[in-house]
Amino acid sequence: MLRSLLRAALVLTTAGTIGAQQPRPPASVLTQPDPLHQTGQNVTVYLLTMGNGTQIWELFGHNAIWIHDNVTNRDTVFNWGVFSFRQPHFIARFLKGMMLYSMGGDSMENILLEYRYWNRSVVAQELDLLPAQRDTILAAIRWNALPENVNYRYDYFRDNCSTRVRDLIDRALGGPIAVQARSLTGTTYRWHALRLMQSNAPIVLGVDIGLGRPADTDLTKWQEMFLPRKLHDFVAKVRVVDAAGTMHPLVKSERVLFQANRGPEPQTPPELGLWLLLGGVVVASLIIWAGLTASSGSRIARGAVATIAGVWSLLAGLLGAILTLLWTVTDHVFAHANENVLLFNPLWLVMVVLLPLYLWSGRAERLTRSMVVVLMVLAIAAIAAHATGLSAQQNLPVIGLALPPVLALAAVTARPRAVARRVSNANGSREREPGKRGASGGRVVAGGR
Repeated sequence: MLRSLLRAALVLTTAGTIGAQQPRPPASVLTQPDPLHQTGQNVTVYLLTMGNGTQIWELFGHNAIWIHDNVTNRDTVFNWGVFSFRQPHFIARFLKGMMLYSMGGDSMENILLEYRYWNRSVVAQELDLLPAQRDTILAAIRWNALPENVNYRYDYFRDNCSTRVRDLIDRALGGPIAVQARSLTGTTYRWHALRLMQSNAPIVLGVDIGLGRPADTDLTKWQEMFLPRKLHDFVAKVRVVDAAGTMHPLVKSERVLFQANRGPEPQTPPELGLWLLLGGVVVASLIIWAGLTASSGSRIARGAVATIAGVWSLLAGLLGAILTLLWTVTDHVFAHANENVLLFNPLWLVMVVLLPLYLWSGRAERLTRSMVVVLMVLAIAAIAAHATGLSAQQNLPVIGLALPPVLALAAVTARPRAVARRVSNANGSREREPGKRGASGGRVVAGGR
């Protein structure tokens, strides 16, 4: 689970970028004359949408703005998905949720070569814009290409390669996309993240545990355009006012520049509830089985229950520490207000010591039982919040994973003290046997003649 959560954070940080594969130079360092120096009436503007790929960082797709210079026939593609591992303090920024991304430019030839290689579709939508609107887009890209403006604070849901393109087009048009995209979709950031990542089960589990309440807000169509495909689909339906004051489609034409030979993206997220509940029941069953077996006084059985309980406590505690840090000391906004800290929290790290100690020898009885009760109450509070309508987080599947083991531990820790006492008494009897006294008070030596 821990590895999955860390990998999930990397996925969300690099989702939808081509920079994750090969960083591009910013547009300001392109060496040849580019269409940015043309006027709006001499260029054609396209929205490029790149399909999903196989690698983790390709699962969300990508998009860009293609500027065709009608005078020189030069084609330049600008995207907002560039980052470099060599940027100062990269690891610290990544961990804190303060990643810097950049705008970059490349030739259409290189773009098509790259996406053919990765077997990812490329679709171009020609935008029917007025010359003044194209001037606005060119001016915005020129401003963005300046060294002081080329970088921006990346947010995997609210400010990424797709939202940057969406905002650029909408501002040039005067805001009609935002106006027409106010309706709710019935989807959430979590819903889309799990939907697109479901080919990798560990990543799906890590994302589901790591995302907090902010990821469960009902999205508008505007917010949903953090996904390149959703931006493509919505732009295809947008109607704008032309120079004569009449309404017309924003997209003048659409063509496929490269068609990948891969299946369509998943349409719904995976059903995790049953599988996570089954996993929780399996862990709980192992704990109960080992606890019942330990009642025989066998050292092996007691060692088994202590090991199983200790491993689960270690995983739950480390995972809880990560969730707590994501919430309290990072800018990963969508990992904040995470109700899963009721299920996985640093208190479990204390149990790594207490549970084996108690289950093996019966020591620290009161403290161990008290801690188990606290953890059980927290887990029950998580599901009670759903029952009472207080919870706004879609974490019932995670509760199904975490609740059975803590209930099993509560049941097992009610017995080992007596077991340990019986074992201790039995050992004491064996130790006294060689020197026990006979009926007359004389000492009887075992094995004597």
